[in-house]
Amino acid sequence: MSSLAVVAATGRTGRLVVERALAAGHEVTAIAREPGNLGLEHPRLIRRSADALDPESLRGALAGHEVVVSALGSTGRRPTTVYSAGTASIVSVLPPGARLVVISSAGLATPRDAGLGTRAASRILRWVLRHPYADMVRMEELLARTGLAWTAVRPSGLTDRPGTGRARVSVGSAERLGPRTARADLAAYVVDHLDDRRIFGRVVAVSS
Repeated sequence: MSSLAVVAATGRTGRLVVERALAAGHEVTAIAREPGNLGLEHPRLIRRSADALDPESLRGALAGHEVVVSALGSTGRRPTTVYSAGTASIVSVLPPGARLVVISSAGLATPRDAGLGTRAASRILRWVLRHPYADMVRMEELLARTGLAWTAVRPSGLTDRPGTGRARVSVGSAERLGPRTARADLAAYVVDHLDDRRIFGRVVAVSS
C-alpha cells in the first residue's frame, strides 16, 4: 500500500497519523475542514478541504482512495453523532472492499481479566461518557454491516506523551491493557497495521 487518506487530519491524533504515514513512505491525503492548519510540508502530502459530516463534500476528497483512516472524535460529554454520522459519510463514498480504520475507545468494553476496582471504574467511566460512547457503539455497529475491510481501534485514555514504541494490543478487546495510550503509539499501530488482514473486521484495543 502506498496511498491513504486521513480524515480529521488536523486533530492531535490525525496529525500524528499523517506524520507516521509519511515517515513510512506513504502518499497521504490530509482531509479536514481547514487543512492548512496541519502545518506540515511534504512532497507526498496533499491537502483537501471537506466536511466529514457531508458525504458530497467528502466524495471529491476521497476520490481514488481505497485506504482511509478516520481520526474523527468529539470533545466533552454531551450527546454527539460525530462518530457515527462521520463514519456513515465516509462509508457512503468508499468502494466495496475498501480499507477503513476508525478510532474508538477501550472504554466500550471491560476486559474479562479486570479486577473489581477496574470494573467499578469502568462502570463509572461508561456513565460519565455515556453519550460519546453510545455514538461509538453506533459507529462500530454501522461498520459491522458494511462490506469494507474495517478495523475499530480502541485506545485507552489518550495522552500527548512521547510514544513508547511498544504498544500493547488485544485483538477483540478482551484482555486488560494499560490505562493510558500515547497518541504517538496509537498512530504507529494504525499505520503499521493497515495491511494486517488478521484485524480486518475486528475491534482492537491498544495501550502504551
